[in-house]
Amino acid sequence: MLKIFVTAVILVLVTSIQAQTPRSVEDFQKRGEQRYTQGDYDGALSDFTRAVEMSSRLGVQSELRGNKWTAAEEAEKIRVVDPRTATAYVSRGVARLAKGDADGAVLDFNQALAISPGLIWAYYNRGTAWLAKGDTERALADYDKSLKLDSRFVDGYTGRGNARLDKGDVAGAFADYEQAIRLAPHNARVYDSRGDARRLTGDTEGALTDFERAMRLDPKFANPYYGRGMVRFHRRELEGAIADFTKVLSLDGRLALAYANRGLAFLLQGREAEAERDLSRAVELAPGLRSRVEASAKAAKGQRRYKERSHF
Repeated sequence: MLKIFVTAVILVLVTSIQAQTPRSVEDFQKRGEQRYTQGDYDGALSDFTRAVEMSSRLGVQSELRGNKWTAAEEAEKIRVVDPRTATAYVSRGVARLAKGDADGAVLDFNQALAISPGLIWAYYNRGTAWLAKGDTERALADYDKSLKLDSRFVDGYTGRGNARLDKGDVAGAFADYEQAIRLAPHNARVYDSRGDARRLTGDTEGALTDFERAMRLDPKFANPYYGRGMVRFHRRELEGAIADFTKVLSLDGRLALAYANRGLAFLLQGREAEAERDLSRAVELAPGLRSRVEASAKAAKGQRRYKERSHF
């Protein structure tokens, strides 16, 4: 199973519906969006939770303040009083997914869809959460649902392409990426997704072309720098890889994989102090990476020792 680099998409509040607290809900939602884009996922999660609470009735508000509902209990107790609640749930689910809580994210997307069954971004993001959990079939089903709602939904095609690639359906994946490019020829995310697919299927030159096209379209988008960094890393162009991972982290300082792979590149160069710093930071941000990081670090140290012994 190929592991493609996938991201969820924050759902920006655009409704102008008047509610019991017409400004407060929007204020928390918008501040949460800002915090999310700045990499402050804990702050974003707190703000989106407040938006959920203020746009709905979760038990009795005074009772809520004294109790910590689990996500499952919340789904049973929620009573919506404001259509913006579905948006807040989607946003909170994206923040949870960014923190590595795919299970909690799925519960939030489920709740959003219970409130608003036609919410296309809830299907898309839940598909991304399923893919993060390794459940390709459910991911495909959700991306299919998003495309049934809108056959011109570009992210639905890129998401489904990612899921198809993960399943091993390379032809189907590239057909989806091509359709996304036809619909949105100036969308950096589309080229980045196809670039990642090309990288994983061995077309490194095609991958570099796509990553660099994505960079030109959106210089502040971190993902294509990560993808190019991975191509350079596997070619053992370590200085270039380190430069790309450093660029990624200047744009998104919480991307654990960028820390992990920059750390491995440092390790292969013999820069052990810098490597240890990055590898520790990767595990701090994503504890689930620990076993992979430790195994990769051990392999990198072995490669360096072999290289040193093979020279006279």
